[in-house]
Amino acid sequence: MPRTLTFDTETWLIAPGRVAPRLVCLSHVFDEAPAQLLGRDDSLRFAREVVPDPDVTFVGQNIAYDFGVLCQELPELFPAVFRAYDEGRVWDTMVFETLYAIARGWMNFDPRTQTKTRFDLASIVKARFGESVEGKEGEDVWRLRYAELEDVPLDKWPEAARSYALNDAVLTRRVALAQSQDPYAQLALVNLAAQCASAWSLHLMSAWGVRTDKAAVDVFEAELRQHVDAAFAKLCAAGILRENGTKDTKVLRALVSQAYNGEPPKTKTGLPKTDTDTLEQSGDELLLALADISADKKNLDTYVPLLRTGTEYPINPRYYLVSTGRTSARGPNVQNQPRKGKARECYVPRPGWIYVQADYSIAELRSLAQVLLDMFGSSAMAEALQAGRELHLEMAAGILGITYEEAVERHKAKDPEVKKARTLAKAANFGFPGGLGARTFIDFARATYGIKITEPEAKQLKATWLGRYPEMKRYFDATSEAINNNGGHFDLVQHRSNRVRGGVGFCDGCNSRFQGLVADGARAALYAVSRECYIDENSPLYGSRPVLFIHDEIILESPLDRARGAAVRLADVMVEEMARHSGVPVINGLTDRSHPCQIV
Repeated sequence: MPRTLTFDTETWLIAPGRVAPRLVCLSHVFDEAPAQLLGRDDSLRFAREVVPDPDVTFVGQNIAYDFGVLCQELPELFPAVFRAYDEGRVWDTMVFETLYAIARGWMNFDPRTQTKTRFDLASIVKARFGESVEGKEGEDVWRLRYAELEDVPLDKWPEAARSYALNDAVLTRRVALAQSQDPYAQLALVNLAAQCASAWSLHLMSAWGVRTDKAAVDVFEAELRQHVDAAFAKLCAAGILRENGTKDTKVLRALVSQAYNGEPPKTKTGLPKTDTDTLEQSGDELLLALADISADKKNLDTYVPLLRTGTEYPINPRYYLVSTGRTSARGPNVQNQPRKGKARECYVPRPGWIYVQADYSIAELRSLAQVLLDMFGSSAMAEALQAGRELHLEMAAGILGITYEEAVERHKAKDPEVKKARTLAKAANFGFPGGLGARTFIDFARATYGIKITEPEAKQLKATWLGRYPEMKRYFDATSEAINNNGGHFDLVQHRSNRVRGGVGFCDGCNSRFQGLVADGARAALYAVSRECYIDENSPLYGSRPVLFIHDEIILESPLDRARGAAVRLADVMVEEMARHSGVPVINGLTDRSHPCQIV
């Protein structure tokens, strides 16, 4: 008979390089039974018995962490844990609440608490029940001290330590029941199983971690310092910075105003803005240098020290779900490396291993083409992809008024005019689908591609782009109509996965459809790859470990003697899962298998 087990583990502290620390105890609630607390040895015996049970559904707050702790202690549990995820028998209350907040449009602000939305257990309890959880804060709370009790019999534990551990399981079960009974529960449930599985694969990747090379970190730091010193001297000479590093705001605002021809973006008080975006979009060399020096100083203070820790033990980036369905990474943000210097070169595989990498070719444009087919039944963009045309060159041909075939030949011959047009086409292909107008496109093209373009030129470029892909006007009109029919925003239902994003406006409505489609397929691929890496002994991937996930790119560490087979299988799984879960890069049933993969 099916049973539901809510459980939580208490462990030694998480530390650098140790995301799955040693188990101390486990608390659990089986269905309606009273909560129980088990010491370390009893917890391991219990896990051996219950985790493989196919009739048990598992509930937990950030349950991927707890499964990771158990599998670190008992690696033989990996197949059973993956099977539970495969069969949808995992309910993560943190994942549910995240999906729920996305669906209600509450990711930045929770109207229930009138505070910033958070997804730790105490915050969920506060939001769901209006209650404060005792014992979660302070330097001396038991959640920070369970290592002290590992060799102490349970009957000798302080009552506060026992009650804290038991309460985590009891509160988690209570939260899960409230979630399941919520009138809007289906908004999260529709995608819960897939997102829970994704959270597990992301946690495994974080727990494995990634290493760095000391010599490469030294080079990266030296390059940053050299750039900071040069920029600092230049900015001091211009009077923007003083010798003590402070800004002369009067001089700075005058320069901003001049850079924007007397019409700069302004603060609420009417003064010229001096934030990073304003500086980066100014096009002024000194202001760009000021923006860069701020970013480089931050990298020297925060990013470089993190990279240095990787020379001693694994760095463990954490991944979080965001509103589009994509992930963001922290500690460090490996999905958005510093633009200056060779940050990426700092990461190295462990001795005896090698990096294997694969990513999707123009994934978001393929996804957009698939969305257009789903919505309208036809798409010039999809037809171009089906015909094997390169979309940036196709758009470049339109810009230059030449045939696609001529653009291809001239590009092969390294024609500078075609190269320039292709860069402009790339900006158009990646900028306009998200709903950018001419003015915002100017800023996007300058910041992303270093392209300077006037507003009339931007308007003409967009007209050329819409002429190439006329279905995009219908796409934008459909988004505008959804907004107008729903009072200024609408609830977007993601193609294929049916995940809901609430409170969507024009640009995020345009972006979410195709970004979310890629995200669904890429994360499904990561889970499938992880599964084969950890438990499928017949797979060429077995024994490899995912180490980095960068939106539509997966990087593995593979043993040297298995790397070539792993590279081919990685690419195959990514194509298969993207096609099965999201239709990308499937176009009308034709799967593009020209995926790039390499061993690095």
